[in-house]
Amino acid sequence: MTQQAIPADVEIIVTGKDMFGASFCEKTRLINLAKDKFSFSLFRPVSEKRSLRVNFHPDRPHQSYWVNGVVFNVRHRLDGMQTVEVRVSGRKGQPT
Repeated sequence: MTQQAIPADVEIIVTGKDMFGASFCEKTRLINLAKDKFSFSLFRPVSEKRSLRVNFHPDRPHQSYWVNGVVFNVRHRLDGMQTVEVRVSGRKGQPT
């Protein structure tokens, strides 16, 4: 069995625009990670088909790894958070 380079339940940083068009940057935790998609919980309300950027190594700035993705599913939870599913659309090293 191979070990994933990024384990589940790791802290990530999500940036983008919320469903109202306001820019945001929020720390959260990864829930699930697959080859071309991943999910996380988020307080900020986002909508499907929005682009987001996610940093998978916020604790290691010299190894910063940003991934571009598009929200394809949002599930609202009773605790006020959303479970957001994102499909990977590209990746970058350092943010611009």
